[in-house]
Amino acid sequence: MQSKKLALWIFIVGVGSLVSGVLGFIWWDRGALPGFKPDIVDVTVDSVNWNNRGVKISGMARHDIRIKQDIRGTTWHVYPLVPTDDMNAKIISVMVMTTTPPDKRAMIEERTLEGLARPPGRLISPEIYKSWRNAGYEFEDRITLIEEYIDSD
Repeated sequence: MQSKKLALWIFIVGVGSLVSGVLGFIWWDRGALPGFKPDIVDVTVDSVNWNNRGVKISGMARHDIRIKQDIRGTTWHVYPLVPTDDMNAKIISVMVMTTTPPDKRAMIEERTLEGLARPPGRLISPEIYKSWRNAGYEFEDRITLIEEYIDSD
């Protein structure tokens, strides 16, 4: 009987530790538990960094190249966001992933969006970097990816 109680406690502690670890990692990565949004901070294209999580950012969206990618069954549009006061900037420090398609006629448009700021990781492929470099743009050493909230207002 003692061994069954011990095995049950080991199982409960093991599962509890695993669940706590996964939730802790998600909280650290997103800034909030699953199903919740992190606190939104107003940032600019020049001030956003990887320490931010939930951000509200404004800038000029460049649509010189139209890039779409499917991730987990959702079509995302990917483009750089440059400062509003320097819309012809050729150095990219912020990339945006959004489910909202850009205006078909616009090459540049002013955007304000809320989203999750993070390192781009594998979400921005080498082909995307290459496409923008071929169009005459350069990238900062540490670009920030803003994944727009799908249900943002």
